[in-house]
Amino acid sequence: MKIFTFVSLAMFLMCFVSCTAAKNEPEFEATKVLERIGGKSETPEWVHGETGLSEEKGKVFFINVITMSGDSRPEACIKAAADSARTDILRHIKDNLTTSGQTFEASAAGDPGVESLTAFLSQGKLSGVTIDQKYWEKRVESNSSGDRVLKVYCAAKAGIAKQELARQLRDATGGGGNPEIRKKLLEQQTLYLESIGSKSSAE
Repeated sequence: MKIFTFVSLAMFLMCFVSCTAAKNEPEFEATKVLERIGGKSETPEWVHGETGLSEEKGKVFFINVITMSGDSRPEACIKAAADSARTDILRHIKDNLTTSGQTFEASAAGDPGVESLTAFLSQGKLSGVTIDQKYWEKRVESNSSGDRVLKVYCAAKAGIAKQELARQLRDATGGGGNPEIRKKLLEQQTLYLESIGSKSSAE
């Protein structure tokens, strides 16, 4: 009888602990959009598009998305997304060119062309960038604890004419230094810009 009572008690405690743990787990509900820019009925497809650079009709684009607290002004949220998108275009180019293993190889260190291009990419001064599309929505979503919170979700699509981007990269490379290194820099820039178009076409 004592053994039966002990086993029953143990099973009860195990059930109690597991049920309590299950109750303590956060419950995540689906995100619900409360309001959209211009009274739109749906979130535009481009908002969930490319995370890197893409090409459309001769322009290179970058989409930046940010989320702010629910009491933030949509205008301020969009401005932050747009400002970041403008600079992130050049940051993505820098990351791709510098990790290629050619542009900034040890043998090119100190070359005027390399230093000039490095400075241009690091300073983020790319002219001719426009914000072609922008969007915001207010929505209720679950945080990591499962609590429902209000957020402002914003997106900005920045673009620049591909030929203009190529010209600025070419000019930033300068005309001095080792001719062979300059040739490699220009060739790599051309290949990289072409790869953006190829990737967009494939998709």
